Amino acid sequence: MNKRHVYIVIFTVLFFIFLSYRESLAQYAWIKYGNAGAAIFLTSNAQLVMQIGDHFFNRGGYDLDRAEKAFRKAVRLEPDIPMGHYQLARIYFVKGETGRALEEINLEITLNQWNLRSFYIRGLIYGYGKRFEAAENDFRRFIEWTPKEWAGYNDLAWVLAERGKYADAASTIKKAFEEIPEVMKNNPWLWNSLGVAYLNLEDYIKAEEAFLKAEEIAVSMPLAEWLKAYPGNDSDNASKGLENFKFAIQANLKKSRIVEKSL
Repeated sequence: MNKRHVYIVIFTVLFFIFLSYRESLAQYAWIKYGNAGAAIFLTSNAQLVMQIGDHFFNRGGYDLDRAEKAFRKAVRLEPDIPMGHYQLARIYFVKGETGRALEEINLEITLNQWNLRSFYIRGLIYGYGKRFEAAENDFRRFIEWTPKEWAGYNDLAWVLAERGKYADAASTIKKAFEEIPEVMKNNPWLWNSLGVAYLNLEDYIKAEEAFLKAEEIAVSMPLAEWLKAYPGNDSDNASKGLENFKFAIQANLKKSRIVEKSL
């Protein structure tokens, strides 16, 4: 072996040692110091970058910009990485950038067709963009895939009510109670949605009953339960969100009673 070949071999070995060392530094920066900026810069491991993004989006710190940076690098490293575009869609949705959110969730649907949870996120994006028919279709597809998750029913009832399909909205909530009986005892969102449907159907007695049930559950609901229902939202605003929800239920209850007494 001549000197030139020896140098090439040595360089190649050193290069791979460097790559391995760089990954070790990234892991160390992340685990020891929580230094996400250094870890994101150093690593070429898409899975590690996804973990960093998840940390800043859901598990601690709540830094949407850092989470976005991590997920964006993950999809650069591995364009079809599971949940990569999905998480970016969620971030842009929380930021109110619905156009970018829709673009990302459509990419997730195209690249990871197994991830039918994407239809729930797209349903939310369509719903808040007032594209209610498209939202309805996506929520129905999500419920068909996972009939034991209450959020799909609740948001389907919301878009049905927005479309003036109040009887269908009430039937949707009743279907949720049939499929997931335990939510009748601990889910104020579904009871509130049922009350809204009955209110618009002018069945004020049933509306009052539903709102009373929603209020009863919401009053004693722990903040942790509220946070569980809104992953990806700022935990610092959770108590305010819960109080606003309670206020909305009370306002709905008052409305049902006022209308009922006026008849």
